[in-house]
Formats: sequence, C-alpha cells, structure tokens
Amino acid sequence: MMIALPNSPKLPISALSSSFEQVTNSYKFYWFLVILDHVRQGMGRVIAIDSLLAYMIGHSWYPLNFYRLSFGKQDQIGKLVTLIGTGSDLDANSPQHQIIEVAHQHLSQRDEIGRQIAHLADFVPYRFLRPFFAQSLRGMVDWKINRSIRQLAEASFSSPEPCLYRFVESPEWGIEIHPDWYEYLQQHLAILTDFCLWNLLNYLQKNNPNIPNIAAKLFAPTQRDLHLAREFWNLVLSRKGQINCIYSEEPLHRGAYSIDHFLPWRFVAHDSLWNLAPTSRRVNSAKSDCVPDLSYFDRFAQLQHQAIQIVLETPRKERLLEDYVLLFRIPTLEELQSMSFSTFRDKLYEVIAPQIQIAANMGFVTGWRFRS
Repeated sequence: MMIALPNSPKLPISALSSSFEQVTNSYKFYWFLVILDHVRQGMGRVIAIDSLLAYMIGHSWYPLNFYRLSFGKQDQIGKLVTLIGTGSDLDANSPQHQIIEVAHQHLSQRDEIGRQIAHLADFVPYRFLRPFFAQSLRGMVDWKINRSIRQLAEASFSSPEPCLYRFVESPEWGIEIHPDWYEYLQQHLAILTDFCLWNLLNYLQKNNPNIPNIAAKLFAPTQRDLHLAREFWNLVLSRKGQINCIYSEEPLHRGAYSIDHFLPWRFVAHDSLWNLAPTSRRVNSAKSDCVPDLSYFDRFAQLQHQAIQIVLETPRKERLLEDYVLLFRIPTLEELQSMSFSTFRDKLYEVIAPQIQIAANMGFVTGWRFRS
C-alpha cells in the first residue's frame, strides 16, 4: 500500500515526494525523520545541523547494531554507527538519548569520529533538497552543486513555491524551515512520519531479503510480552506435571522456568509460541542471543507437538494455538489435532532451518550447545 503525501496549494509537495524516489542510501529517510522529530519536540524552525546528525545516529542505531540489519554496502550511516559502537561504551540496546549524547560529544570535540559524522553535512542536507531544483541543477558538475543549492534555497524562500529549508550560519550552522513548510509539517506530522517509515521499510527490505519482521526492527526494542507464552506453558505443566529442558534435560516445573526463543528474539523480533520453549534460568542466560545447534531441534519439535496436543484438550485452545494456525496456514484446529509428529516436525523444520542460515549470515552465533 502506497502512502501519499497530503497536498498543499502553496507548497511543491511533489518535490518532497521525489526526495524518496530511487534512493540508494538510508540518509534521506533518517534526515527527514529527525527533522520531523525536532518539529514534534517543538524545537523551532531553526535547527543546528550537528543536532540533526546526532539524532540520525540515534535513530539508525537499533536497526544496525541491535537487529544487525544491512543498510547496503555503500551506506555511510551504517559505517558511522559501527564506528561509534566500537569506539564507545555503548551497548547495542543503550537508550537512544545516550546514543545521541555520545554522537553530540564527538561532534562538539570534532575528534576523528566527530569529523566523520560531520562529513554527512557535506552532502545530506544538499542532496535532500536537490529535487526542489531539478531543472536548475540539470547537467551541473558535482563540485558546484552544494553552493548552487545554498543559493537556490535562499532565493526560494521568497518565491511562490519555497523549498523545505534554507541554510543559516547563526547562531550556528544549521537549517531554517520555511514558515509554510513548518506549518505543513506540524499539521501532517503523523502522515509524514508514516510516509517516511514506509519508504525506509521498503529500502531495508530490498537490502535484507528473507529477514523476518523488519517492520518491528526500525526502533528500539520494546518490552517483550510473554504473558501468552506463560499461560501456554503453565497450562501444559499443570497437565503434564514436569517437562525436561530441551538443552540441559533438567526437570522444569510450573513457576520455576524461563521462556527461551529457539531462534533468538533479537533475530525474529516476535514472541510467537511456535518459537518458544521453557528452559531453566541458567540455560536461558547462557544461550542469550545464540542460535542453538540443530541437534536440539527434534527435542524442541517433540515438546512443541506434545504441548499442542495438551492445549487442544482445553477450552483455551482457540486463543492459545492461533500462532500455529497462522504458521501452518491451516483452516481449523482439527487439522492441527490430526497432524502427526512427523508432519509437524517437517513443517516446523521448513520454517526454522532456513532462518538459521540467514541468522548466521547476519553475524549471530550459531551451533550453540549447553555445557554444564
């Protein structure tokens, strides 16, 4: 579904829309997102470019560092995020305000990392405006473009169809959003954000084929909701009495277990029941974000199949087994009930095994085995 930008009788909306066409780097998406972020926070029409650059690092941190998505081989933001990550005490899931603060510090000090972040300002603010002046810039040699865009943006501010912003040097090097555009951004903040995120999602999907649930990986990780999983496995344990951990073979009892994501949550970014199993707390801690050795798969599938058969005999089956109905694309629970273990195992393997290779390609540790 294509998201269209709201029209305006006094603004060249088509030029803004064109900024997101045929994009080969992520910077245009993040540049516009952080402009919207500053508008949302009521920071005024004049915004320091260093502030925008620091926010770009903060916004792109989680897709790159936490979820390990690829932004493409030529993407400069991806390289900068990696550089900051290796040169600081930041973790992959550090709070966004800390990430922005660290980027700000590098920019203020203009150290090696700060200079590399600042280099984004040599092309990002200008290239974003280029569609506003497509005719004037046609055929121009590259080294003249930035100066020409500055001049055109300045002249545009008093024209009938102004560009989004012009460049200012006071109180510091920054941009000044045109009053009409500022009003437009404020009025359509939610739609513009969705438009930008939709285009960013398409860009990331092209660069990360077969990666699951990319839409959930655009932002900082949210608190995981394992209430349904707890209800599911508590029900199974109350009927079965005891389950053995698939990794350590320790006995597990109701109220004394952790929930493990067979494929790590950091990779799948969901809590679907078909990927979950109870484990001991020490096993869950040791496994962390690792992908288990496939030798554990048959135990995992056996436990899953047994649990499903138990839940099928309860009044809560419709709600608790919905993930499996969706996964196997079956019309009714009766089909799930009649599914043999062999068929169930093969269908689940067809889902999980290919994703293990994808996770390995993304840098996740695979072949993990529990050692007591």
